[in-house]
Amino acid sequence: MDSGEMKALIIRGKQDAIIDTVAIPKVKPNEVLIEVKACGICKTDIEIFRGTVDLAKYPVIPGHEFSGIVVDVGRDVTSVSKGDRVTVDPNIPCGKCYYCRTARKHFCENWNAIGVTLNGAYAQYVKAPEHVVYNIPNNMPFDAACLTEPVACVLHGLHRISPSSGSHIAIFGAGPIGLMFLQLLKEVASRIIVFEINPYRSKVAEKLGADYAINPLETNVEDEVSKLTNGRGVDIAIDATGNVKAIETAMKILAPTGKLLLFGVAHKDAVINIRPFEVYRKELTIMGSFTNPYTMNEAIGLLMKGVVNYKELITHRVQLEDALSILAKGLPKEGIKVIITKFA
Repeated sequence: MDSGEMKALIIRGKQDAIIDTVAIPKVKPNEVLIEVKACGICKTDIEIFRGTVDLAKYPVIPGHEFSGIVVDVGRDVTSVSKGDRVTVDPNIPCGKCYYCRTARKHFCENWNAIGVTLNGAYAQYVKAPEHVVYNIPNNMPFDAACLTEPVACVLHGLHRISPSSGSHIAIFGAGPIGLMFLQLLKEVASRIIVFEINPYRSKVAEKLGADYAINPLETNVEDEVSKLTNGRGVDIAIDATGNVKAIETAMKILAPTGKLLLFGVAHKDAVINIRPFEVYRKELTIMGSFTNPYTMNEAIGLLMKGVVNYKELITHRVQLEDALSILAKGLPKEGIKVIITKFA
């Protein structure tokens, strides 16, 4: 592709972002240039703007949830061609370090990420190494495909907790991630209880299959769970908020042998209170889930099948200029997922 210019949103530093014209990226022999068709606005992007993501390197074009069309390829690229419809795993492992060589590439010692340490998809074009580019079916909408990365992250979390059929499950938070967990779990769970303080999101949770959507500020969560589970508690609790109080409450409602998945991103200095005796006596398991190793193809398949209903999740489609105010003011309260679909 001939060199030229494109419009992009650039975060120059903490609370400092502009839309400017920059050079279209030039591909190296192993890279692919993609014309962006859809890009999700993630809470991580907002935190990069706020200056709370230590891994971010400024200046940076954010955007790590995206899909588009291949418009140029490096001379060594063989798995994709010009005109292919694709999505991308933004996490770029080196393939050489200890963790990459022991099937833990998400802990790569030389990790980079598109939209965090490398320029991302809040732009008309973005480039990526061939090995993180995934072809999508011709009949897969770009809107759906840009959700592949967050769905893949949720799938990794599900693999971590290995839910059993008939489980009683509590999900804290009914944002995009909590609602993805809900949709992927509702076929195996006996009962799913969603805790959410936003009335709009609670209604969406009920529409997508939650047995109960409860505002934790208006009820005693422990008492409510006890009533709904005959005093036993839940087998699995998933925190999709990163809120310390939610995490501590989730610990208290676990049944014996229960599992707590910490998926929401808490502040790095946050501390929770845990009673070790409870963990010992009830044989509880606490685990984290970080990024999306080896789950991209699975996510594409589930989005294509409609197991994750992207139409119910995407509530706002905006242009690139609108993303500036969203970074500064936050995501709309009456909405779930915001995506950018107009870049010029």
